[in-house]
Parts: sequence; structure tokens; C-alpha cells
Amino acid sequence: MTTTTLYRLSAVALVLSFVVSLAGGVLHPVVDGQSHSIEAFLAPRSPWAQYLIYAGALLLMLGLPGGYLFFRESVGRLGFVGFATYMLGNALSAMSHLVVEAFVGPMLAADPAARHLVPDSGEIFDAGSFVALQAGGGIVFLLGMLLIGISLVRAHDVPTWVGVVLVAGALALFVPFPERPGLTGLLVELPRGVAVAALGVLVLRRVGRTTSAERELVHA
Repeated sequence: MTTTTLYRLSAVALVLSFVVSLAGGVLHPVVDGQSHSIEAFLAPRSPWAQYLIYAGALLLMLGLPGGYLFFRESVGRLGFVGFATYMLGNALSAMSHLVVEAFVGPMLAADPAARHLVPDSGEIFDAGSFVALQAGGGIVFLLGMLLIGISLVRAHDVPTWVGVVLVAGALALFVPFPERPGLTGLLVELPRGVAVAALGVLVLRRVGRTTSAERELVHA
């Protein structure tokens, strides 16, 4: 595989991650202000919405390494730490959360003998180790977003608004907004998704220009 192909595949993964995650986030059921209740797990769009978000998280993990490599000179050491932290947070928090939410929660909710395992606290289930993993992983995830955003704001060849959107999206997730159908998904997925997709589009454009220039040199 050539470096150009790697960059292109990574960029496509980043763009698709945004599209798929946003669709899942908007479709994610929220019933009576709860997105992880028995009623939400049994709603018609569950678990398909969760599957979409999970697929988006997988695409993000596939695209981020190539995205970092392409912009590594621009984002510097801070960007390296940010991308590494963001990937770690995604693995610790988002991936573990989505596996349980998509594949475990709906099964528990559908079984009358197991429904008591789904708490009323808003957690998928309230095992101490799982709650600690989600809390710790979530902090790492948001820290990664902030560091990448700051590094992109400082980068000379990336539009400033990309980093600003990512930082704003991370800060917004610290605010305990009430859960609302569609709106919660937009709040969680839109800012970071737009920033990630923008990086993917920039990679595709610049790789395309470089390839065209190389072809012109060959035929000159």
C-alpha cells in the first residue's frame, strides 16, 4: 500500500465516521429524558442507532492514525499527545460503552427476568468498575479532544475554525444538558464529527493536488 492510498483511506474513514455517528446519534432513542432506560432500549430504533454510533467509533479509530501522520508536522508534539489521548479515550470510554449499550442493554431490557439489572440512574448498568471505566475514559476522551483542538488552532495550514469547533464541542460535553431526542445526539456527535470530517476532506484535497502535480511532472 502506498502512502497516498493510506492517507486517502484514512480520510474516507474520518468522513464516514462523522456521517455514520451523526446518523446514529440523531436516531438514538431518548424516552422521558433517559437514553439508557428500559424504555429507551426497547424503542423501535434501538439497537440500530447504537450500531451506527459503534460503527462510527470503529471508523474513527481506523482513520485517526493516518490523519495524525498527514498533519504531524503541523500539530507538533501537542498534537501527537492529543491524538494518542483521543484514541485511548475512545477505546476506554466510547468503545466499551457502545458495546454494552448496543449488545447488552437491549438484551437485558427485553428479558423480564433481567430488567432489574438496568438501573434508573441513567447508567446502562451500575457496576462500580464499569462506572469508573466510563468516568475515567470519558475524561481522557475529552482531554484528547481539547489537546487536538488546541494543536489545530495553532497549526499554520489548518483552518482555525476546525480547532475552535473541536474545543467548543469538548467544553460543551462538560455541561449536563437535559437529554432530548435528536438534540442530544447533535450535541455529542456534531462538533467533533465536523472537525474530524474537515480534516478528512483536507487530506483528500491535498493528496489529490499532490498526485496531480506529480503526474504533470512525469509528463513534462
